[in-house]
Amino acid sequence: MTKQDFTEISYIIDSQDRLVVVSPQWLEFALKNHGEGLSPELVAGRPLWDFITDEPTRELYRAVLAHVRSGPTTDLVLRCDAPDRRRLIEMIVTLLPDGNVEFKTVLLASKPRAAQRLLDKDTPRTARHVMVCSWCDKVNVGVDKWFEVEAAVEYLHLTGEAELPMIEPVVCPECYARVLEIISDSPALDA
Repeated sequence: MTKQDFTEISYIIDSQDRLVVVSPQWLEFALKNHGEGLSPELVAGRPLWDFITDEPTRELYRAVLAHVRSGPTTDLVLRCDAPDRRRLIEMIVTLLPDGNVEFKTVLLASKPRAAQRLLDKDTPRTARHVMVCSWCDKVNVGVDKWFEVEAAVEYLHLTGEAELPMIEPVVCPECYARVLEIISDSPALDA
């Protein structure tokens, strides 16, 4: 693992979707990955929704939360790439006995790759935007076209550019449908 990796990170939200607990690994990971503003004292009490910027991803998280709050734990596998790493993670969302919800993220795999400037927060940016799926890390290169970052950079002719477009986190249609399918295949517990 690199300095940018983690083994397990967790956070807990209350019934009003406010962050109430973050694990010590949260801060460690945030600091190693340019998340200086994500220290526990700065995120405590803030709504989860402050950290999810696009409406489709918010809708997806709301659906997962509604499902989990009806009883069953939800287990999702997604990507959490770094500029020089491909990371596969498991996110386990669980209703706790006190009514809070825990999100536990476990690293499943991490593989090195050539550093991708598009994903580097220190890369100078233009006013243009490029959409990147926050679940699979694929880049939107056109209507219904989502490519891995290396292929997207080539397809969009960004190789060698001094400044790159800003990243707009979204959820791609394939991931949206897959997550909804996972929670629909896991029936709620009877009350």
